[in-house]
Amino acid sequence: MSGIARDVGDLFHRELSGERAQATTAAITRFHRPPGASGYHAATNLVAAELRAAGLKDVASTAYPLDGETVAGEGPLPLAWEPHGAVVRVVSPEPGEVVNMETASSCLAWWSRPTPEGGMTAELVDLGRGERDEDYAGTDLTGKIVLIGHTERPGGWMYAARRAMEAGARGILSDYLFYTFAPDRTRETHPEAVQLLRLPNQRGQFDAWACGIAYPAAQRLRELLRLGPVTLHADVRCDLFRGHGQNLLATIRGRELPEESVFFIAHCSAATCPCANCAAGPALMVEIARVLHGLIERGELKRPRRSVKFLFIIEGLGSRAYIEQHRDELDRVKAAFCFDSVGHDQGKLKSVLLFYRHPDSSPSFINDYFAGVMDRSPKDGTWVFADDADIAPVQFTQAPYTPWSDNHIWAAYGVPSPLIMSWPDLHFHTQFLTADNTDPRVFRRAGVTTALAAYEIADAGAADALMMADEVAARAGFRLAEIANRAVHRLAGAARVGGNGVDATRVSARAGRELAYAAERDRRAVASVRTLLSGESVPGLDDAIAAHGDALHEQAERAAARVVAAADGWSGGGERA
Repeated sequence: MSGIARDVGDLFHRELSGERAQATTAAITRFHRPPGASGYHAATNLVAAELRAAGLKDVASTAYPLDGETVAGEGPLPLAWEPHGAVVRVVSPEPGEVVNMETASSCLAWWSRPTPEGGMTAELVDLGRGERDEDYAGTDLTGKIVLIGHTERPGGWMYAARRAMEAGARGILSDYLFYTFAPDRTRETHPEAVQLLRLPNQRGQFDAWACGIAYPAAQRLRELLRLGPVTLHADVRCDLFRGHGQNLLATIRGRELPEESVFFIAHCSAATCPCANCAAGPALMVEIARVLHGLIERGELKRPRRSVKFLFIIEGLGSRAYIEQHRDELDRVKAAFCFDSVGHDQGKLKSVLLFYRHPDSSPSFINDYFAGVMDRSPKDGTWVFADDADIAPVQFTQAPYTPWSDNHIWAAYGVPSPLIMSWPDLHFHTQFLTADNTDPRVFRRAGVTTALAAYEIADAGAADALMMADEVAARAGFRLAEIANRAVHRLAGAARVGGNGVDATRVSARAGRELAYAAERDRRAVASVRTLLSGESVPGLDDAIAAHGDALHEQAERAAARVVAAADGWSGGGERA
């Protein structure tokens, strides 16, 4: 990269390489990375080597048990699991291969148990979707292999798989495809996709295995079953064992308040191999760490007041283990940026880069502050006759809080923890999600924006906190106007089409509740900038925070009155009085 840096954002934009992040992603995807597997540890060790090669000295690994017994956070941690191979074939009436892990690396479900040496032969039973009691009525599943069909019902796979195992099934096949979206990702339009599944068998309580299969293979089995009995042979090789997880933590130490921190969090684990979406998070974190460390060491960027930490984990489990071991540190974590699938090629995978906001349950400055960083961070494109690059070819937008990845675990402890990820995802957790489906431009956009935000929070002092409070309040005020305008537009639109069943009183009452809620939530979000100052006295800041809060509530009251007036001016028949 080249160019003259005018500020911190320009430095990151000049230095951060999307191509380097993509190359690290490709390196990680060589490994099959379920919890506790040798591939997971190999990928984590690769990341550690890259961090040290970039010059970071404070890189440390800690272990925790994966034994099905140790409790961390919401419950026991599962057993470790490692796949080695799986082949399922039709024996009769018409021999042929159903699925093979060598060509469909995503087929073998996590926490499967192996078949006996040499495999097993068993009758196939079609359970349909396995969602109804009648799907199981009058059928003995003991020792048999069952076929469970695709369903749009959330959680349908887990429910059906558990019921089948409880009924004695020894093997499960399914053409389930998670998170379909028409017209691109459906069973019919994405027929060869083999979905990675997670068997509800984390503690090895069932002696069973499961494989995802392609849609044509499932349809062929259904055709054979219509003609009569079908016998399958399955050879599943895997280990379900007492092992350990590994958390890798790299630290760039702060100059004044090193005990306080800003975190980056991503998982080196993956649903399957190659699973480039999961590999993209740790790869981008390595690149951000390299850039930030290098700029500081060369004297081009001041060391931030607080430490910046990079935590590489098994998704979910690593966060639970880390928090269990470091509860006393959580109130000193100012923000935690969680990464998942941050490099998707938006054209190939039909995706958008998303900033999932921190939840309303613990209002935080992070949401509106980061939205501001998204707007002002350096971009790559210019509009006609412009001198500065202010157009991004990469779509990067906001979405409401979604408990998708480790963000929900950190948020549960009140740590501001937005999630950066790409969605939708055409190849989500299937064998097709290779590193060539990532895009250096997306890595760069995600990396520059989050690196800039993390650095500014890590270095923030009193003046920065006041500036953040002003920005949060300004964006909150705009939202209040939007809520009122939306209600008024709905009333006006209903009037133009003769009412259309709209109750004006209910519309205005709902808007009033929304306005009051938003004003109080955002008052607390403005006040949360105080957490950046470690209790120190800052003349004028508390007065500014209080003034912003009062102004938001007053604006909400005025806006609610405007909606009431609009509702009063519209008769129930859809005409203005």
